[in-house]
Amino acid sequence: MKKLLLQDELSECGLVCLAHVSSKLGGNEALNELRRKYPVSNRGLNLREMKDIAADIGLVGRAVSCEVDELADLKTPAILHWNFQHFVVLEKVKRNKYLVFDPAFGTYYPSIKDISSKFTGVALELTPAASFVRRRRPSELSLSSWFKFSREMWTPLGQIIFLSFVLQAYVIATPFYLQTAIDQAALKGDDKILGALAVGFAMFCVFNAGATFLRGVVTTNLTSLLNWDMSLRLFRHLIRLPLPWFQKRRLADVLSRFDAISPVRDILSGSLVSAIVDGTLALVTLAMMLLYDLRLGLIVIAGFMCYIFLRLISIPVTIKLGAAAMMAKIAESGKRIESIRAIQTIKIMGAENERESEWANKFAETIKRDQALSIVNLGFGTLQSLVDGLVKIFLIYLGVKSVMQHQMSIGVLYAFLSYQTQFSSKANALFDQYVKWRNTGIYSYRLADIVLTKQEDGLTGGGMIDRVIEGNVDVRGLYFTYAVQEKYILSNISFSIKKGEFVAIVGPSGTGKSTLLKIICGLYPVAAGEILIDGQSLRSWGTRAVRRSLGVVMQDDELLSGSIAENVAFFDDCIDIDKVWRCLRAAALYDEVNTMPMRAETLVGDLGSTLSGGQKQRMLLARALYREPQILILDEATSSLDAERESSINIALKQLAITRIIVAHRKETIDAADRIIGIDQGVVIFDRLKQTS
Repeated sequence: MKKLLLQDELSECGLVCLAHVSSKLGGNEALNELRRKYPVSNRGLNLREMKDIAADIGLVGRAVSCEVDELADLKTPAILHWNFQHFVVLEKVKRNKYLVFDPAFGTYYPSIKDISSKFTGVALELTPAASFVRRRRPSELSLSSWFKFSREMWTPLGQIIFLSFVLQAYVIATPFYLQTAIDQAALKGDDKILGALAVGFAMFCVFNAGATFLRGVVTTNLTSLLNWDMSLRLFRHLIRLPLPWFQKRRLADVLSRFDAISPVRDILSGSLVSAIVDGTLALVTLAMMLLYDLRLGLIVIAGFMCYIFLRLISIPVTIKLGAAAMMAKIAESGKRIESIRAIQTIKIMGAENERESEWANKFAETIKRDQALSIVNLGFGTLQSLVDGLVKIFLIYLGVKSVMQHQMSIGVLYAFLSYQTQFSSKANALFDQYVKWRNTGIYSYRLADIVLTKQEDGLTGGGMIDRVIEGNVDVRGLYFTYAVQEKYILSNISFSIKKGEFVAIVGPSGTGKSTLLKIICGLYPVAAGEILIDGQSLRSWGTRAVRRSLGVVMQDDELLSGSIAENVAFFDDCIDIDKVWRCLRAAALYDEVNTMPMRAETLVGDLGSTLSGGQKQRMLLARALYREPQILILDEATSSLDAERESSINIALKQLAITRIIVAHRKETIDAADRIIGIDQGVVIFDRLKQTS
């Protein structure tokens, strides 16, 4: 099956276009491999950077300027600059029809009007160089090793298969009952045979009902077990992914990737069993039909082959339309979530109408994509019904002629038609399971972005868990960039902080101060250099061990739904309420919480929505202090406070016998520190002790 190439990150359209062009030219450059070698920041790629990456993978790039009517002259596939903020691939031009691959949702034929409004006049032609390697694409979406049955799931799976075969025995026997009742009882007027048949099949029916109930119970249990196991493992993996992975994706996109587990789970829990049972029953009923009448059986096979032909034609169409519909839904969901999260800003700006219009455009696109998919499915479904109807009419015509010519009894004809109905139902269902499996490719692709992304280093094992961190921090020759093709955010940063020092890092906004703190916390990997804690690297300590010894407040930290006490203790199983109050006092929040009706049990609302900005900052500080850290890292943690409360907190921080590293702009906060390190344009410009009067 041809693998999908769609962008997973917000700004990787250029990288996906390069992977798509490589694939079209036979190189089949794996997208995951490109992501690892050329990580893209949220700024995206420009044309020069794309040419550099193309050269690395064996493609010669030539930037050209052209008009819409000159696109047909380009060497395709070519990359087009689209809407001033996007890249697409022009795959081919034929009879004034332009086939375009958009990394956001796949291939389509835009109108000339659409191209004229979006094409900026800049294109990138790519041709294979001598170094271009044509090779088979490595397996990117091998999720089978991740989504597998645990030992306790095999027993209920076997029970479901056994009960399903028992139920199918009743289905297979029903036409025989009909044949015997007509030929041996109705035509001969034998009440005894009819009564015996009725009693026997009534008992069979009761047994069938019991088996149906048992299978339903076992299936429900298996589905629940599989749902729990797969969802838990997926979420466990998700929350251990590196921070940049989340920063490059929209919230709605991450949620949709997690929800993609549902169709994959359904394939494993229900479709696998259905395929086994349906396939077996289809073979049995086909054999019965061929035994009854070879000629009519071949007609049934011919009808089924027509059905397969129609479904095979529909698969690539429905996959493409389904992917486009999914991406449209994600865009609509993202706009809706964004609007709800920013509702205060929208109201302040009086922009309800504009925001409604933006969402309506996304929703209209969703409806349009869903409608296109529904019409295609309706069309193929109609053709399928037509084929089934014609086959049925032909069978009845030939069957009745056989009865009239005394070549077949009426009972046999009824039985044959019953078996034909069962065969069509089961054979079609079997092939539908195959189609369903093919259509899960888009869901597997989206899950792969989570599952096949490596977890953060140092979260499990390997660290010096028995050693206590004292608080010495050394930064040596540190270089950092968000993407290899961009300039360094931090360049050759070096300094040492001794245990118990109070250090303020200062400098203009946007010079890498917050990034430096996140690197010290192990949230970002460095391009060169290292961070040492007590003389040992972060890798030696283990990320989890280091973070457990840190108290951190970042600018964009959030509170979680729960009480004040729960948030300060970060939902510890055994909350030390006395420690909670001590931390609230150190964060200058004691008096305010004490006057609240429920005191420390007061709920903070969704992400702290019931608290003021200053209260949230102080609660975050109290949360950092609750851990009794050896190193306290604060990124403008008091920027929303008044001078009196900020002074109180600065005095409290100065009295702590731990290492303190803060980023601040206010003079009062900086003056509380013992030492000041200045950073500008990503380099250290001074490092001095604070002068005392």
